[in-house]
Amino acid sequence: MDNMKPKLVTKQGAIIDLILTGIFYVWIVTVLKKHVPWQEASETAIWLGAAYCGACLAGVLWMALSLFRVTLADQVLQKAEASKHNQ
Repeated sequence: MDNMKPKLVTKQGAIIDLILTGIFYVWIVTVLKKHVPWQEASETAIWLGAAYCGACLAGVLWMALSLFRVTLADQVLQKAEASKHNQ
């Protein structure tokens, strides 16, 4: 019976999460570029510093989006099962 349960993670959801994470990464790197403390360094070093920090922040966003999507899907499934049993 558990094999009939819908999946919590879908390909469509994972693709949406990756697209949102990519957009966030590009935006946050441009924001962080202004805050890199290596003003004496070359432009490449400033971009690398912003890119490394942006990768960490984008990874946290990706995990948060994935966990939110799984939690929401599980709650919707549990609510649907509870309403079926109550009828």
